[in-house]
Amino acid sequence: MSTSLTPTNRAQRGSMQIRSLALLIAASMVYPASAADIAYWRHEEGPAGQIVPGGPDTVLDASGNGNHMQTFASGVAPFTAATYTSNVSPLPLRSGLPNTLSLDFGPNPTGFTDDGGGQNDDNYTAGEMIQSYLFTSMTIELAFKMNSVGGWQAIFGKDGKPIGDSPVPPLKFLIRDDAFPDDVPNQLFIEWIDGNSVIHHLATRETVVAGEWNHVAFTLSATDAQLWVAGETGGYALKDSLTGDFDGPVGDVLYPDPTSYTVGRGMFNNGVTDWANAVIDEVRISDAILTPEQFLFETAAVAEDGDFNNDNVVDGADFLIWQRGFGPTGTNLTGDADGNGVVNDADLAIWKSQFGGAPAAAVAAAVPEPATLALGGLAVVLMGMASRRR
Repeated sequence: MSTSLTPTNRAQRGSMQIRSLALLIAASMVYPASAADIAYWRHEEGPAGQIVPGGPDTVLDASGNGNHMQTFASGVAPFTAATYTSNVSPLPLRSGLPNTLSLDFGPNPTGFTDDGGGQNDDNYTAGEMIQSYLFTSMTIELAFKMNSVGGWQAIFGKDGKPIGDSPVPPLKFLIRDDAFPDDVPNQLFIEWIDGNSVIHHLATRETVVAGEWNHVAFTLSATDAQLWVAGETGGYALKDSLTGDFDGPVGDVLYPDPTSYTVGRGMFNNGVTDWANAVIDEVRISDAILTPEQFLFETAAVAEDGDFNNDNVVDGADFLIWQRGFGPTGTNLTGDADGNGVVNDADLAIWKSQFGGAPAAAVAAAVPEPATLALGGLAVVLMGMASRRR
């Protein structure tokens, strides 16, 4: 007895077949050891003022894994090559490596004739190992500075249209041209498809400002996704986070579509689009969850401040703010004393060390205070902790 397939069933079966093929291809690959850089595009080839030359493997992968990139057309129209520039992030690299060049994607200041005003520059991988790499966890980092804000502009992405009628690619770092989410215009928005074929997003809920450097880190594990951003001087702050079940049948947290990774543009409905008018520097992908002290860029230390209500004294009122704000995201006004974007026990320790004095005080022991005051402060802490854990 045969049963005819409805259009919906045909689409579902087709999606399952595509996914099975992607998993089969990925499983046949040989990958480097875990907890390593899988790709690292430093954009240091240069020199400044030169465009990315034509041909394969021209934008080099510094990880040693051979995941080089190239541009679509350098010497002939439509001239998609970005331009090397000495305009780089003001923050030093944690590795101590010199950072002398980046790539300017957008209107090309030198050479040839631009197409569409020049805002069609991009780099992409072509048949490289990383395209089929199964990530069970990952960290993606980069620095960018928008030349202009307006229109849909993708900084980084992965090509494809893997699920049904959805136009969404597996991954995209996008400066949106609307006010989604939460009515904030032109914010950084990261959208991805997990190993279960489910679409998710994170967003900064802060308008991106042209001419200012942003240092971004996106971490993704089987259960947690986080978006960290540092400005030109401040430390990395956690801007958004999400918990869920992101790993697929073989532990893959990102949909295993063996397609190109891209810098300077994205994809929508299986068509290349959303080119960025931006300077992009130091793009790295790791197959581990990195923490802020392991991210690419050194950032200026943030002064520890337990005075959450800014009344120039660290007291019980600040503890209550910390208690109410305890959680995976926050600011100094909600109890984040060390400026890492999280309100946790480390912030409580700073509050305790500064209790009874001004926020600039070194430690509580250095400030003479009555024994009854010290005991009272400890009692507040114990009662608060008991209340929080009840």
